[in-house]
Amino acid sequence: MKLLGEIFRFAVPSGHDSDPTPRNPMAEAVAACRTHFRYALIFSALINIGYLAPTLYMLQVYDRVVASGSVTTLLFLTVILAVTLATISMLDGTRQRLLLTASIQLDKLFSSRVFQSALRRSGPRAQVAQFTRDFDTVRATATGPAAVALFDAPWLPIYVIVCFVVHPAIGALALAGSLLMLGLAVLNERATTASYAGLSEASAGVNGVLDVTGGSADLVRALGMSEAFTAQFERARDRVNEPMLQAAYTTGRIQGLLRFFRLLLQSLALGLGAWLAVTHQISAGAIFASSMLVSRALSPVDQVVAQWRPISLAAAAYQRLSRALGNEPDRTYTQLPAPAARLAVSHVSVASPEPGRLLLRDISLAAEPGSVVGVIGPSGAGKTTLLQTIANVRPAEYGSLLIDGMRYTDWPADRLARHIGYMPQDYVLFPGTIKDNICRFDSWLEHGRLDTDMATVVAAQLAGAHEMILGLPKGYDTVIGAGGQGLSAGHRQRIALARAVYGDPVICVLDEPNSVLDADGEAALMNTIRALKARGRIVIFSAHRENMLAVTDHLAVLNGGLLQAFGTTEQVVRQLNAPRPAPSRDMIAASGV
Repeated sequence: MKLLGEIFRFAVPSGHDSDPTPRNPMAEAVAACRTHFRYALIFSALINIGYLAPTLYMLQVYDRVVASGSVTTLLFLTVILAVTLATISMLDGTRQRLLLTASIQLDKLFSSRVFQSALRRSGPRAQVAQFTRDFDTVRATATGPAAVALFDAPWLPIYVIVCFVVHPAIGALALAGSLLMLGLAVLNERATTASYAGLSEASAGVNGVLDVTGGSADLVRALGMSEAFTAQFERARDRVNEPMLQAAYTTGRIQGLLRFFRLLLQSLALGLGAWLAVTHQISAGAIFASSMLVSRALSPVDQVVAQWRPISLAAAAYQRLSRALGNEPDRTYTQLPAPAARLAVSHVSVASPEPGRLLLRDISLAAEPGSVVGVIGPSGAGKTTLLQTIANVRPAEYGSLLIDGMRYTDWPADRLARHIGYMPQDYVLFPGTIKDNICRFDSWLEHGRLDTDMATVVAAQLAGAHEMILGLPKGYDTVIGAGGQGLSAGHRQRIALARAVYGDPVICVLDEPNSVLDADGEAALMNTIRALKARGRIVIFSAHRENMLAVTDHLAVLNGGLLQAFGTTEQVVRQLNAPRPAPSRDMIAASGV
């Protein structure tokens, strides 16, 4: 109910509009649509006042027209009723358009922020889709039938008061019925909140399975894993069905009780009205008016209960988004000058997703312009984690990273990324053209950061991929699928290298850049590293082939998340008791290269 409370809070004028203070970023999103919600609230008031027209019509027909036999009066009353109902219809349509406009505004103002927040967070890839689904759930609830039910709810006591005006006994019946149905609604909330929370989490699990397997269906089929993933999908669906059925059974029982009591109360109101009319306490027209008023008084409760499932799911989504966005620092960044190629990693430790465990512990190293640093060690030593941390992919739990004396945290992530080129071990490519992937999709921006065509070609030439790209059917405009579908592994790796050096970053971080390259590709890679070194850039890479050590100036040896050695290549080789210039195979095996 917190989400609907936020809507109502910003819909009702409070005298503090000049300085609103939303309690969290999601409240800020709702506050951005306060004008739409307020007009929707006003139109709801007019609509609910208009709903009294059929009751008044009934009273006048029985008490005036039937008694007088005046056809003119009947015609006049009917025209007034028709005009009133037409006005209600127009106002209801306008209210729906207002809420639709609010929905579109919420999307324009906040969907990008949700998407960027998901991108900034480290975690499963499915989290981006989950954040977007949560936002769509909140948006649909905040601007749909649930919001309409919220705007109609304040009129419940108004209709009860009108019932008291007709007769205190009718009012007492409406009040007792309203309290009874409100009690059932609260009981429904308490009985289904836990189930719907579990349903939301289980649904996220199903979506995660779909996200993981959806883009790799061919691989799943080729490896014979279809049955295994189907079993996983079925288990995930079972985890959805259990809370869904439990909540549905509970809600169904309570909705059945609500329908029973609502029909009973309407009939009781009719019977009570008849008794009051027989005893000459109300007019004959008030008999039917009483039943209509009681029915209208109970209608908002019915609306809320009918919308309970989407409200509950949206409440859970609202809480998740509020926690995620509320934990982000609200900070503006001073524009810093372009950094020189100087890197300092000081006492850095990186936490594991498992509580109480560190992937890296107290790592310190430094690199100056024109340095090439090789990171070696056995599998699982922490090489990829260290490179991800230097590339600002994975945050450091302790310690600091500095580029030209400026902390990483002093830069917004996107701006820092322009000075650090990164080639991940899995060299992920995205759907689009070769040029799009190399230029990091700068071509999609209205105002590109660089002359993208020229910068793309320069990066490809530096990576030794230019001739290879020109040999493709449409050159740089060749369209590739997700993951680089349509290209060989070697081609994908060389394009990923060109992307890493795009824009002339001062630090290039390459995670096993030669893992699938042939001899020509590896020669091109070595030339790229030498060219970057000659330009005064820092290159940091990990590799498992000993010939890559020939281009290094420094070596960092990792084992078990600890830095065992760091220094010039000669010093580290001497420390490992290996000859120079060519490291021995024993040393290479011991160091994991």
